[in-house]
Amino acid sequence: MPRLTALIASVAAAATLARAQAPSPSAPPVSLPAPTGSLPIGTTSWQVSDSSRRESFASDRTARDVEVVAWYPAGSMATEPAPYLRWGLFEVQGFADLLGAGRNGYDHLNGVRTHAMLDAVPAAGDTRFPVIVFSAGYGGFASAHTSLFEDLASHGYAVLNIVHPYEVGAAKLRDGRLVSFLDYAGKPRQPYRDVVGEWGDEDAIMAAVTKATNDDERRRLLREYFAATPRTAAALVRWVDDTKFVLDQLAAVPRDGASGRLVSRLDLARIGVGGHSMGGVAAGQFCVQDARCRAGLNLDGIPQFGQMIDRGLEHPFLMVYSSRPGRLGASDVIYRRAKPYYRVDVANTGHLDFSDMILWGGPLRERNAFGALAPERVTAITRAIVLQYFDQVLLDRPSTLLEGKASFPEVTVTRP
Repeated sequence: MPRLTALIASVAAAATLARAQAPSPSAPPVSLPAPTGSLPIGTTSWQVSDSSRRESFASDRTARDVEVVAWYPAGSMATEPAPYLRWGLFEVQGFADLLGAGRNGYDHLNGVRTHAMLDAVPAAGDTRFPVIVFSAGYGGFASAHTSLFEDLASHGYAVLNIVHPYEVGAAKLRDGRLVSFLDYAGKPRQPYRDVVGEWGDEDAIMAAVTKATNDDERRRLLREYFAATPRTAAALVRWVDDTKFVLDQLAAVPRDGASGRLVSRLDLARIGVGGHSMGGVAAGQFCVQDARCRAGLNLDGIPQFGQMIDRGLEHPFLMVYSSRPGRLGASDVIYRRAKPYYRVDVANTGHLDFSDMILWGGPLRERNAFGALAPERVTAITRAIVLQYFDQVLLDRPSTLLEGKASFPEVTVTRP
């Protein structure tokens, strides 16, 4: 499962000492790598409100609002480039403060621009765009996967980034308010703490799973852990319901704006679902429950909570493991039920490496929160894995990477 929260705790504990020992270097300028595809890119956003569900993070128990930030092939480029931090410094200042780096620790991201044009019209023609639905990790940042989204859009995909309110770094509600997994005092909200508080023994349990000598023992250990984490199970249900509701409500998006013009071009017969950390786990559970999923992908979300341990998946699934100790293969006993299952190991990487956070510099970089690979290298690897996988399973374009002919020596592909 996501280790961002554990990382926050360990980094924050060392923050005072680190600052006392040496001054932090000034944060380097940040620029996003150019997309590898040839198509111009647009981006837009909208909110949906599910009146059938009450917002458990809000005291007034209002309807659950879910934001969608979309990336897609664009036509006219006569609009302004979208900002990288879609919710402004609100998205990162509380996080920087929580790390003990001060609220300004990531202010250098404020001027970063994307390669996408805000509210651009979709590319001309009648071609429908295959769809990738994606979620960030628990307590993660929706903006922190922009480089991946831009790359997919430049190759013809539409990406629907599902932004789960109160459980990520920033989300906008329908009334315009910005909310975070942090409260207005800058502390993690109690429901958020209730979820991540269940993960205290996870490293030891996953190490035991990977050391077990047979599948029955692995399943037993995982089922015991799942039974002991009911709040995590509830969060997973909430995220899957968010994803289902966004897809259910596509027909209701007004057609007279950028969002509606995009929705009218989506190929809903070719939907891939992916995510990082908790978002990857939610992708797996969604694909078990919802026939609209044609293929699923998980970027280092361990373990796979939910029903897949007991229910086979009739579609392809790909799991990307970082080189975190005691985690490699922890969910294989579950994912082998997919048809087919691809496992990708990326050497010398950490959990956050599969996000733009590796490009950010600043507090996490100063405190060695990433693996040993260069940021640009990991970004290129992540893009290639995700693009080639969805190209193969959604568009029938054979992948050299999945055939074991990867151009990256750090990458190992197996079919467990």
